[in-house]
Amino acid sequence: MDIFTLSSLVIITISCILLWKKKSSSGFNLPPGPPSLPIIGNLHQINGKPLHHTIINMSQKYGPIILLHFGSQPFVVISSSKLATQALQTHDSALGNRPYSRNTKRVTFDYNDIVFSPYDDHYKHMRETLVDFLNSRTTKSLQKVLNSEVTRLIDSLPFDNEVHIDKVISNFILDYVCKIVAGKSYRDVTLGGKKLKEMLDDMLIFFSGSFSEIFPSYGWILEDLSGWTRRLDKHIASYDALIEMMIDEHIDHANVDEKDLIDVCKSSLTRKEMKAIMTNVFNGAVETSYLALVWVMAMLVKNPRVMHKLQAEIRSHSGKKSTLDETDTAKMTYLKNVIKETLRLHGPAPFLISRHCVEHIQIGGYDILPGTNVLICSREIAKDPMVWTENVNEFYPERFENRVVDQFDMTPFGGGRRSCPGFNLATSILEVVVANLFNNIDWKAPNGMRNEDLDVEENEEGSLLVAKKTPLYLVPVKHNSQA
Repeated sequence: MDIFTLSSLVIITISCILLWKKKSSSGFNLPPGPPSLPIIGNLHQINGKPLHHTIINMSQKYGPIILLHFGSQPFVVISSSKLATQALQTHDSALGNRPYSRNTKRVTFDYNDIVFSPYDDHYKHMRETLVDFLNSRTTKSLQKVLNSEVTRLIDSLPFDNEVHIDKVISNFILDYVCKIVAGKSYRDVTLGGKKLKEMLDDMLIFFSGSFSEIFPSYGWILEDLSGWTRRLDKHIASYDALIEMMIDEHIDHANVDEKDLIDVCKSSLTRKEMKAIMTNVFNGAVETSYLALVWVMAMLVKNPRVMHKLQAEIRSHSGKKSTLDETDTAKMTYLKNVIKETLRLHGPAPFLISRHCVEHIQIGGYDILPGTNVLICSREIAKDPMVWTENVNEFYPERFENRVVDQFDMTPFGGGRRSCPGFNLATSILEVVVANLFNNIDWKAPNGMRNEDLDVEENEEGSLLVAKKTPLYLVPVKHNSQA
């Protein structure tokens, strides 16, 4: 084929795409957004950059609702509390489903989970099962495990020496989640050359997006050619073997006194459903809780005024107890405000998991067409100037005093029918762990550094979860109440 013929075909193809795009959107008031290119859409404006930073810049130009195209897939991105309320409350039914993904289907054991399954009777049954596990019948067991792990965490700290906080907190959270799911820790078990934490990290990569999600018609070809499918196959084989091991060992050595997730599930769910709900708990609790705890510790040490005020509250309620629990933290209002403020500024997930529009709706006066994916930018909502009117970038827990926060003013746990069923457990873990870590312990920055100089810059790589750019190292010192 000569160069003229090839060029003509390219021009004709591009012209047809542009004509189709114009025709398909005519008559509708679509949200504003940057111009997109044929085939790739707006990927050239995002690739290699943190998505939430790109959205922030675009919002300043185009407003709180933007239309983008990731490949051939249209996405509407929302970054204000008012519009998020319309999406997750007014139009919750039309946006109740998730986008289809070949990879997600495989990782969730054929959509037998809660997070990604279609909103139907199966979803409701699975959600009820998890809520049942988290309710009062098992709360005492969960509290007992948490108290035991917190005590073990405190006892393991080498006082007056530098501690790698990321590693310590990550191990603590993984052990705790393993025990409430399967009765014991599987942190050090290796299958397929990887441990559970590495498998969960890999899973985040598979959840973060793939060719087939942005090029539905032919993306699978690119995945096969790039080796993505082969990597996914290997991951699923190792992870499935580990989950099967957990179930088999648990059934063979069940503890009749303390109920864990497998105990609750084994009589009412199929094997696939059990593995899917276990996967949801691992993915929903491990990485996000670990990152949130690291951010809380970093922000407290960075801000001595807040840390000292929090320690005063904790110590006023602790008495002579060596380990604090939920009955103690329930009285600590400033602790709750510190957790809220950390999640507002540094919520681990800058975006909620996207919703898939199944009918023609309007948000903010703009038409949202069926087949569009809707993405809520929780990071921007938490800094919405219409809601958070003063010093939105300042770490100031007092902003929550005498204030009732609407669920759409900040959305670290989602909203509407797809909100996280484990948000009460998640906040309880954060409160109990922070209360114990700052009760009888004073924390210092390492190497003689002033606490105020501690680095709290965010990692600019990736968009699914946001960690600190540098690992957190701190020095624990036993508190001297006589000093």
